[in-house]
Parts: sequence; C-alpha cells; structure tokens
Amino acid sequence: MKKLFLLLFLVTVGVSTTYAQDPVVIKEEGAVQDLDEEPDVRDLTFRERLRFGGGINGGTISSFGINIGVSPMAGYMLTNNTIVGVGLTYNYNSATNYYKLSQLGEKLFVRQNLPFLQQVIGQGYLIGQVENYSELSNTPIQYTNPVLVGIGLGAPRGFGISIMYDLNYSNVGNKISPYGSALVVQIGGFFF
Repeated sequence: MKKLFLLLFLVTVGVSTTYAQDPVVIKEEGAVQDLDEEPDVRDLTFRERLRFGGGINGGTISSFGINIGVSPMAGYMLTNNTIVGVGLTYNYNSATNYYKLSQLGEKLFVRQNLPFLQQVIGQGYLIGQVENYSELSNTPIQYTNPVLVGIGLGAPRGFGISIMYDLNYSNVGNKISPYGSALVVQIGGFFF
C-alpha cells in the first residue's frame, strides 16, 4: 500500500511539473522590454537620468518656537541604484522672545538604494550628504558644516524619510550646528 501511495505521489508531481506553464509576459504595443523590468540607466539619455524633487527638515513648532526648513534638489542617476546630486536649503529658526534666524545652505548628496532590503522592508537606501550654511540674519553665528550619514525608506520616485546622524555636530563654542540635534530627520524625495 505504501508503494502505491509513493507511486501515485511521484506520478502526480511528475505530471504537474510537466504541464506547468511558463509565466505570461504582457508587452505594451511598441515596448522594447517587459513592463516589469526597470530599464538600465546606461540606455537612458542625460535628460532621462535627471531627477528633481525636494523636501522638508526640522518641522518642529512648539511653545518654545519654530524650526523648519525647505530644500529643493536635483539628482543624476549614476546607476540604477545610485543617485548623486545637489540642493539648496533654507532654514528658519525662532525661539519665543529670544531670536529669529534664517540660514541658507547648499548640499551635495549621494543616495544608494539597497535592493536586498526590498524583500524585508520595501525600498531602503543609504544616504550621505555634506552641507554648508550661511546666516542671513544680523547675528555673528558661525555654523559647522554638517556631514550627515544615515538610512532611509522610500521609493526612488516619490516620498521617502531619511534618518541621519551629523558626524560634525557641535553645540558649544563659536561654531554651532544648524540643527538642534545630531540626529536629523528629513522627509522628501524625487518627483520628476
């Protein structure tokens, strides 16, 4: 009886694998490749490799004051997983009855998508950026140049959230960080 069940099992497995169907690939009319495949950026023109977007950072409003920043940015896809770019940042800080500060800064960044994380948490990436700030208000404050490294979660096109650590953070002496903490959270992404 055991031999009969084993024989039936082997025949069933053999028949099901023999008649298994290859996946159906649907192509759009005029498409060169499958719709699910991401095109290799080496096949794209310079303009098609450009990405534009922006974000916000800070974003705290409390009884002590306001800290918020906006940052437009432009990126260039070096590979399917790597984007390098530049951006401008404007930060506004206000402490109730104490001070109001406006800062303008530039940034250089690199964003490396991590394809192996797609199976675990979705679209994960590493990010690194260097920033330089100038004070627009009439104060003698000098800022450190933040060197931010961290991780993020978000699609290559669309919103993402990045949590970064400022390796050059200082809140004492005559040079201070433009951020209130060494831990910096930014929300934004590439939309065009």
